[in-house]
Amino acid sequence: MIKTAEPYMSGFLHRRALEKGIPVSGTFELTSNCNFSCPMCYVHGDVKRREEMSAKEWLSLAGQAKSAGTLFLLLTGGEPLLMKDFEEIYTGLSKMGFMISINTNGSLVEEYLPVFQKYPPSRMNISLYAADAETYKSFCKADKFDKVVSAIEMLQRKQISVRLNSVFTAGNYEKAGDIIRFAKERHLNLKPTAYTYPRLRVDGKAGVNTARLSPLLAARCAVESDLLRFDTETFVRRGKKVIERTDGTDDAMTCIRCRAGRCSYWITWDGKMRPCGMMSEPETEPLQVCFEQAWAQLRKAVAGIRLSPECSVCERRNSCPVCAAMCLAETGSFSKKPEYICTMFEQICNLTEQQLMRIGNLHEIIDSCDDVSQEDFCEY
Repeated sequence: MIKTAEPYMSGFLHRRALEKGIPVSGTFELTSNCNFSCPMCYVHGDVKRREEMSAKEWLSLAGQAKSAGTLFLLLTGGEPLLMKDFEEIYTGLSKMGFMISINTNGSLVEEYLPVFQKYPPSRMNISLYAADAETYKSFCKADKFDKVVSAIEMLQRKQISVRLNSVFTAGNYEKAGDIIRFAKERHLNLKPTAYTYPRLRVDGKAGVNTARLSPLLAARCAVESDLLRFDTETFVRRGKKVIERTDGTDDAMTCIRCRAGRCSYWITWDGKMRPCGMMSEPETEPLQVCFEQAWAQLRKAVAGIRLSPECSVCERRNSCPVCAAMCLAETGSFSKKPEYICTMFEQICNLTEQQLMRIGNLHEIIDSCDDVSQEDFCEY
């Protein structure tokens, strides 16, 4: 089952929260530790400036976040299930009434299955970077493939929602088709990406991730993956939006358009509040001040961020996935043009157009297709 559209109620609540500046969704990055060593990871190995937050600190912040309007929480890491107090944190958050999703590599799920049965998460997002034991072990540096597959099957039997996340890099892109078939055979939603963020948080270097694909190869992988994932009608509908061109100027393009720091936030393992996990700045200190004050400071800082003026006149601006986090990670600045993204997306457009021409007359396709939403093509 392939689904890309966000559930209606979630989308509605986020839109209303955007209008009012309410922090309706948050991410708690419980730890930077992990029992895997995936080459592209943006947080594993993050230098520790202080001890990880305690269960008491997380639950105290969660209570304040709830009062401020947070409804949706994502628990992530590193590997969040490695945290010694995970059960205490998860149980406490569940009792507060949050809708909780969890990012995990799946290797420790079986140990917590009784807890997840008692307090079912909204969704388990399991990272899967290979569909065979040999490639999996080579990529993740962990011999856990069978354990992860078993965890996925157990969660399905218990009717706990599962989504697979995958990143295609230099170490696994040739097996992308196997990962897609793995998901299809098990009727699982798969969210893949061929774009890998630079490891700015870990290495302090913008534009650098030795594990990632070249922009041209990433584009080819993205389009070929979509051809495998979607039926012809869906591919054409998405493709129409991807190749869309826009004339004129839109100054709003220089502002942050996503939810980061506007109705959502990310709290790192050491207690820093940021707009999202891919941004190393701006940040506020919810442990030093109250949650609401930290959120107000973050919103003000985000409102002042401006992206490259070139984005406001780009004819690809309405379909390009570029965001503030990408600009910062690629260039070290919000206001500089991220050449990697520009090259990758232009090639995605070219390859998509070639595929649409193969499928049928391009003009007839464009005239006959309904519009699709931004969420339908934002996975690149």
